[in-house]
Amino acid sequence: MADVKQVDVKLPRVSKGKRSRFFDDPATDQIMTFLLELMAEVSALRERQDTIERLLEEKGSITRADIEAYQPSAAVEAERAAWNNGFIRRVMRFHDPD
Repeated sequence: MADVKQVDVKLPRVSKGKRSRFFDDPATDQIMTFLLELMAEVSALRERQDTIERLLEEKGSITRADIEAYQPSAAVEAERAAWNNGFIRRVMRFHDPD
């Protein structure tokens, strides 16, 4: 397998343009934005925790470099995706039709 060069991408820190509005009350939009951003952070933390747990189980001791270099297998990615989908469904109260 060929080595893949990792490139750092710099994203702007500030959004341009007007904030999207979906609800009549801007406070509702603000709450929804807060909720979605918090969900994204929880999901990212859960993924990092999963990485740490897997590496500790495999190696017993790890470094930050080990965490940053971790490449999950397709099976691990699928497991994480399933957790994330369940998380979104629980928080947003999406239910499968009966």
